[in-house]
Amino acid sequence: MYNTFFNLREKPFQLVPNPDFLFLGKSHEDALAHLTYAVSQGDGFVKITGEVGTGKTTLCRVFLEKLGSNTEAAFIFNSKVNAIQLLKMVHRELGIKSCAEDPCDLTHDLNTYLLEKKAAGISVILLIDEAQNLAKETLEQLRMLSNLETTRSKLLQIILVGQPELRDLLDHHELRQLKQRINISCHIRPLGRQETLDYISHRISVASNRPQSLFTPSALKGIYAFSIGIPRLINIICDRALLVAYSRQRKKVSARHVAAAVRELESVNSRQRVSWKSSSRKVAAAAFAALILITAAYTLYANGIFNRHKTVVNTISETNSSQTPSEITPSLAIQNNKVAPARIVKPVSEPSLSPEPDLAMVVGPLQAPAVHPVEAAGTPPQLPPLEGGDVRETLLGIQSAINRKEAFGYLAALWKKPVPEKLAVLDGQIAPNDYFFKIAAAGSGLKLLTLDTDLRKALKLNLPVIFEYRISFQYEKGFAGIEAVTPDNHCILFTGAGQQKYRVPMAELLPFLNGKMYIAWEDGLGANRIISDNGPKDAVITLKLLLSELGFPMQNFSPAYDTYVQDALRQVQNEAGIAQDGIAGPETRIALLRKSRGDGVPQLSASPLNHLNR
Repeated sequence: MYNTFFNLREKPFQLVPNPDFLFLGKSHEDALAHLTYAVSQGDGFVKITGEVGTGKTTLCRVFLEKLGSNTEAAFIFNSKVNAIQLLKMVHRELGIKSCAEDPCDLTHDLNTYLLEKKAAGISVILLIDEAQNLAKETLEQLRMLSNLETTRSKLLQIILVGQPELRDLLDHHELRQLKQRINISCHIRPLGRQETLDYISHRISVASNRPQSLFTPSALKGIYAFSIGIPRLINIICDRALLVAYSRQRKKVSARHVAAAVRELESVNSRQRVSWKSSSRKVAAAAFAALILITAAYTLYANGIFNRHKTVVNTISETNSSQTPSEITPSLAIQNNKVAPARIVKPVSEPSLSPEPDLAMVVGPLQAPAVHPVEAAGTPPQLPPLEGGDVRETLLGIQSAINRKEAFGYLAALWKKPVPEKLAVLDGQIAPNDYFFKIAAAGSGLKLLTLDTDLRKALKLNLPVIFEYRISFQYEKGFAGIEAVTPDNHCILFTGAGQQKYRVPMAELLPFLNGKMYIAWEDGLGANRIISDNGPKDAVITLKLLLSELGFPMQNFSPAYDTYVQDALRQVQNEAGIAQDGIAGPETRIALLRKSRGDGVPQLSASPLNHLNR
């Protein structure tokens, strides 16, 4: 109706996922990078969540369009189905001809198909949109499909995309096995203020085939206030505001036109708008708080390990980071060149916090075949078989004396980083543990890697770790940290602010590691979690500079993610014993950190404990 009046070729704010109008905010780019990384790694389960209208379906379509010829995908967008219906839909999407009705037969036919594709070098992905609508029995069927594998890799990668309710659904006790199999999680946030302005400008430019400004600054301010950065709401209000301006024969959309459009929308369905704004504001408030912390974190660590690159990459701040780290000094009580077998207390000037004697005891020697000790940084020991033991009593005592705030405080001290001033406030307001630790890490100038607890992975990355544990389902989750691993495969656990420490056999600790583990690390390659061929230009240049300083030849320092970068990263990954994909993901960046800073990084195995007599 108004296209000719505003010199537009087509309507710029239609509610359809037109790829010509694709605009990815930072949150969307991060999610797309997560998906790309997951495919390259062959991870079994991936979870992407986001509020209504934030662009999850559009992101799915972009991801599917970017897949190469060596990948096939089944895209399920109708998730209100039972287990058998889901299996049949997967068959149809993949072109599997089967007349079976029984779940076992359907699964057998799918497995045969997947094995054929694996033999042909083709990966298969199952992507389910609106996954929050899946019934628990259907999710359990998905977990069973994730068991389709060879001795080396998964045959089917499953990606669940849904609203935040999906996280609540997966928190149910009966779905705990499925939740533990999710390797990568990402949450899509609404667009920020500047991203909202860029989004509007981009869509108008595409629709008119040239840059032009149709909204006044005050109108744009009103649009952001109404939409809170949710793309669907931006489209709705912009389209209606253009219609109002057209009806009044105005070439520019003003704040009054936006206000009139808002009133019209309210009159159509006021209750719907209230619901939108209520939920959107909550999401935006949380995203805004996280953004402030992450921005503060970037200011802290951008002045750290890659300080020497500031003159080349203009986006890195040139302020001098001189904040005094926490005065908590991690230490182990050494008696006659040995780790004390009992608790380790705070300095003499402070009151001692003594646990019950049975909680401070040292668990006896390993009752397992001899294992190889840790001989060098990054070399994980050969873990003994899982066994139970008296360590249960120790963990029960730790659980009553430590919370996640205290655990993180000591972890930050190991990195000689300050603890966020409002850590206690965050602890009271943020329920999910992964969100709490991520935001706390950002406030301390650190990044956080969250993984399903696998001590072998922690030993390979060779960094201190906080882990969740649960004695049994009648107990709440507890938190403890591993500061060091001795050559005879004992873990040094820390609690609170390092006030008490316990030396326990690794073999007897393993059965209780049944939650998540959180590894903090320092990074200087920018805010993006993954740097690949889709990475920001400044991050690619910084990566090249670092690789060059580490002795890898670089042809040039352009923002191109070329073969020189990929070959260098594969060499670093090979040395670290991680997947050689040529992508600078978290594990690779940790390896780069260790390679560039050496002994300046807290380590699990390469600690003073290594040369102590036992």
